[in-house]
Amino acid sequence: MERPLTAVTVLVPAHDRDAAGTAARAARRAASELGLTAPRAERTAECAGELARALAARAERGAVYVQPSPLGRGLDVAAIGSALPEDGGAGAERWPDGARAGGPGGTLLEALRELADDLVVRGTPGRGTAVCARWRASGVPGRPPGPGAREAVAGPDVGALRLPVDGESSCGDAWAVAAVPAAGPADDGIAGPPGAGAGPPLAAPPGAGGGPAAGNAPAGRFGARPDAATAAVTAMVVDGLGHGPAAAHAADLAVRAFHDSPALSLPRLMTAVHQALRGTRGAAVGLLRRSADGSVEHCSVGNVRAYVLGRDGVRHRFGAQPGVVGWNMPPPAAQRLPDALDGTLLLHSDGVDGRWAHSPGPGLTGLPAPLLPVVLAHAHRAARDDVTALAVAPARRTP
Repeated sequence: MERPLTAVTVLVPAHDRDAAGTAARAARRAASELGLTAPRAERTAECAGELARALAARAERGAVYVQPSPLGRGLDVAAIGSALPEDGGAGAERWPDGARAGGPGGTLLEALRELADDLVVRGTPGRGTAVCARWRASGVPGRPPGPGAREAVAGPDVGALRLPVDGESSCGDAWAVAAVPAAGPADDGIAGPPGAGAGPPLAAPPGAGGGPAAGNAPAGRFGARPDAATAAVTAMVVDGLGHGPAAAHAADLAVRAFHDSPALSLPRLMTAVHQALRGTRGAAVGLLRRSADGSVEHCSVGNVRAYVLGRDGVRHRFGAQPGVVGWNMPPPAAQRLPDALDGTLLLHSDGVDGRWAHSPGPGLTGLPAPLLPVVLAHAHRAARDDVTALAVAPARRTP
């Protein structure tokens, strides 16, 4: 069977002492498949195991999430615990209180900072604390591989999650993201939003693979990370009807069509996905594009939800057209928001209960992109459904 174009997230509930070994094995296996060296794969395993052990020891009802990094070939290990510090990021530095790793006197987070290429930690009042440790394979732009390395992260900041319904290995939802040049030849005579440009997607960096299905790297990723000021970023979440292998097949075909032409205007890109899904069970599809001038364009058919978020809450909620992509899709239309004010773009399937947006509470909408999809799904996942969420924020610099 052909490998899915967007890898599935591995969820490890941290409820008992077995969670540490399960999380470590999942991280080691994923890291090896993604091309990380054996020593670096062991670091991911140590990190995942320590996080799961700390959560289980404190009965936090938390979980560890293991998945390929959307920033390029690499691995993300995220962990979420409840009833943890409620004084924001400062209190999160002690998470979990009293946990030890890396020798006498070393807290767990101090050890993780040495193990990972990048570490994001946030504490949120009433919600607990979330951690995302990230490793990159050799040859991927950004921070150079190696424990404790520190460097500004270039280009948009991205976080994603793709979870199948409990008990299944295939996921009927998927995500994709691509950066395209801000200037280029015309897009079949159909103009995109100002600054979005056209032309082919940027080439993958050395060692990142040749295309969407190359090697073990997922297609839903940045093949290159140009400066945010000179590129448009296009994001997609697709929800195949139902769940299981048939829905997963439709989702993967949509991702392939997206990566074939990510610089098309959004209505034309939606039409390309529609044509690719002919003969499948169909899907709901949501598209967002942030252009170089800060504007955001949106095009959705079906029940994929789309937002612009800020620290002050949900700044904009986009509506969608009714229909099924691949079956009875209406002529797609795009909406344009002139200025997103540096907000985070968020797309998610209906596997996340949309009622979260009515009263998101303090801190949720201001979470960094690597944490937002995981925290959102952990707290608001709908029962018995696949779930996918994708967040795209402007460039982030590590403190």
